[in-house]
Amino acid sequence: MTGYSAEEKSKLLLEFKSFNKAIKQFIGKKFGEDFAKTAAFQIKKEYNSLLEDMPYIGGSDNPLTITITSTTQYLAVYLVLKRRGKDLKDIGEICYMHADDFFKNNSDEIAPMDNPQVIGFLKYMASESENRIYPGDFVFEFVEGEDFDFGLDFEECAICKFFHEKGADEFVPYMCAMDIPESKYGHLGLKRTMTLAEGEDKCDFRYRKGAETEIKSTVINEDDF
Repeated sequence: MTGYSAEEKSKLLLEFKSFNKAIKQFIGKKFGEDFAKTAAFQIKKEYNSLLEDMPYIGGSDNPLTITITSTTQYLAVYLVLKRRGKDLKDIGEICYMHADDFFKNNSDEIAPMDNPQVIGFLKYMASESENRIYPGDFVFEFVEGEDFDFGLDFEECAICKFFHEKGADEFVPYMCAMDIPESKYGHLGLKRTMTLAEGEDKCDFRYRKGAETEIKSTVINEDDF
C-alpha cells in the first residue's frame, strides 16, 4: 500500500469489514451458509494481500481513488470464488446484487454530478490526468455538454490495469455494470454506450440531470434484477 497514509489504510480495512459481512450473505444465498463462511475468511486474506499491490493514484486528493479501492474488494471475491471453481456469471451477479443493495441503501453517499463544484473539480482532474503522474491511474478527458450536461471520456482505466495484473480481465465488465445502480439511485442520468473493458477504445460517460439511466452492458441485463 505504498503511498497510502495510516489513516487511509485503517479506513479501508474498516470499510472492508462491513463489505465482507454483507457480501457473505449474498454468497450464502447462492452457495449455502457453510460455503459462505469459509469463503468470507478466504476473501479477507485475499483482500489483505491485494492491498499490498493496489495502485496509489493520489489517495484522498483524487476523488477516483474510491473507485479503485472499492473494486478491489470485489476483486478479492472474484479471485477466491474463481479459485474455488465458481462460474464467472454467478460471481459477477453476486457482486452486482451486492452493489445494487449498497447503492439503494446508501444513495446519500453518491456524488451529485450536477454540483458545480464537482463538475469543476472533474474538469481539473481530467486535465491533470493527462500528465500521467501515477502509472496506475485513470486518464480521461472532460467533454462539454451538447444534449447532455457534461461528459467524461476515459482513455485509460485504473480498474482495467490492476485487474489485468491479477488475471481478472473477464471480471471488469461487471465493475462497469455497477454504474447502473449508482446512476439509478443517485439520479445521475448517466448514458454510456461503450467501455474499455468491453473492447472499445474509450468509456463514454454522459451525464444529464433528470434523464433515465442508459448503460449498455455485455454482462448484466437490468431487467433480470
